[in-house]
Amino acid sequence: QNRTVTGMGIRDGVTVIVGGGFHGKSTLLTAVQLGVYDKVPGDGRELIVTRDDAVKVRAEDGRQLHSVDITPFINNLPFGRSTSNFTSRDASGSTSQAANVMEALEIGS
Repeated sequence: QNRTVTGMGIRDGVTVIVGGGFHGKSTLLTAVQLGVYDKVPGDGRELIVTRDDAVKVRAEDGRQLHSVDITPFINNLPFGRSTSNFTSRDASGSTSQAANVMEALEIGS
């Protein structure tokens, strides 16, 4: 088919999606997340395309971290604790999310 497609595009790089409750954040993320899979032509989803190296990053309270450099996001922890080689048996949401981003970048996303 030769038609013009209009809509929203998300640029390459890190994209942060924020907003109030019931404003469509989860719906948008689900569409982007499922955009890596093949679709049935004509069902409307064939226009949702996601790069195959895209990743979904979230906070994981209580996650174990070992030797992750999270200094681009966090560098001033209590008691002067270093974040350049951060290790934790019970990471907070913010430190685990920072580590998840760094690990995603490390694998090439």
